[in-house]
Amino acid sequence: MKATVRAFFQKAPAKRTAEGLCPVKLCVTFNRQRRYYSLKPVIRNDQWLYLSDEDIKKVTGPSPRGKYRDIAFEYKRIIKEAENIINSLEVFSFGQFEEKYFNKPTSWDNVFNAVVNKIQQLKKEKRFSYAFSFESTLRAVKEFHEGRPLSYNCRQKVETRLNDYLSGKPLLWQDITPKWLKNFETHLAGQGKSRASIGIYMRNIRTLFNEAIKFYDIKARYPFDQFRIKTGEGRKLALTPDQISLIGNYKTDDPGEQFARDMFLFSFLACGMNLSDVARLKQSNIADGEIVFIRKKTESEEARGEFIHVPVTDRMREIIDRYKNRAIGYDPYLFPVLNHEMDEESQFKAIRQFIKVVNKHIKQLAKRCGINENVTSYTARHSWATISKNSGASVEFIGEMLGHSSVNVTKAYLKSFDKEHRMKHAEKIEELITQPKTAIR
Repeated sequence: MKATVRAFFQKAPAKRTAEGLCPVKLCVTFNRQRRYYSLKPVIRNDQWLYLSDEDIKKVTGPSPRGKYRDIAFEYKRIIKEAENIINSLEVFSFGQFEEKYFNKPTSWDNVFNAVVNKIQQLKKEKRFSYAFSFESTLRAVKEFHEGRPLSYNCRQKVETRLNDYLSGKPLLWQDITPKWLKNFETHLAGQGKSRASIGIYMRNIRTLFNEAIKFYDIKARYPFDQFRIKTGEGRKLALTPDQISLIGNYKTDDPGEQFARDMFLFSFLACGMNLSDVARLKQSNIADGEIVFIRKKTESEEARGEFIHVPVTDRMREIIDRYKNRAIGYDPYLFPVLNHEMDEESQFKAIRQFIKVVNKHIKQLAKRCGINENVTSYTARHSWATISKNSGASVEFIGEMLGHSSVNVTKAYLKSFDKEHRMKHAEKIEELITQPKTAIR
């Protein structure tokens, strides 16, 4: 005889709360014996542990809607998970069931559980940027799966929205097929997402799918053998030396614009240093007229976390002297973005805000300089790379200063600039042969 599972609403007066609500229990029946288990260790929303008589009617009705649909799906998820555990037992016993069910740390059967678990894992490892990428993916998948946008804007506070993300209609790995991926891709494109952003979401799903199979013994047909993730780096904008000079020497009385201008120019002069690395620079990073640092992006990678040496020019020294902290007693940050009281997550958030503000001002300054392109802080990095290349610097040198892991990475990085250079050269040649010439007599 097989054990059965169902949700049980304790309607007896003695079991009700002072407000008259009915406790909801998990009822497991085996050989005519019944045991009732609290849902508290496994339910996603504690408010659903107790329901009114009216709520019970709506949840158990043929077509629950709104929050009642979410409650119904949550009960079904709990029941399904309990049934899976029962089916996994060679010989059923209440003891074995309880051990497996209530001590199970996470369930990767549900994709949303897996994504939340991955985010929590990455944050424990202090990999906040990568965690933020999965938070964006989680929101996009949730909205697509349920066919409705989420009502709140912040995608970064997943820990405060666990009940919203983990309740409702479950998504199983078996549901993610090549067709599902194609439809998701179309959905994202319809929202105006770039090919690069779509690629990030898809690669995150693929990463989780691989982990679910390898570490959590998930049985599902692998969809990425048939679905090809489209690559798309987007156009890397590189400014000319004259355009860089216009922005770097722009006169403004606004302190915010001055700081953004100086950070943009410093990033360019520092061989395209990312602003995230600029923000982390300390006085101790300067030695013998050079900035010596390891890119934050590669510091955890043993083979690639190599020191980069950037000469400090006169203009860079002026910017450092203008903003540097003059604290005594500890190694101060060069620029007023971080402080020593911040933990790593606070630093990550402060740097994101710093880059956001710099980008806002730089776009405005660029337009005032007659540059109608979408200039961002990253444009400084791209510009340094392409100007260096056009000035005769070797690919090896450019890659070393950018902190790339190999020459091949640098070649791929410079490839998009080559196309723009080829187009300008072709237009120049065309102009030479199409300009009116004085007839030869």
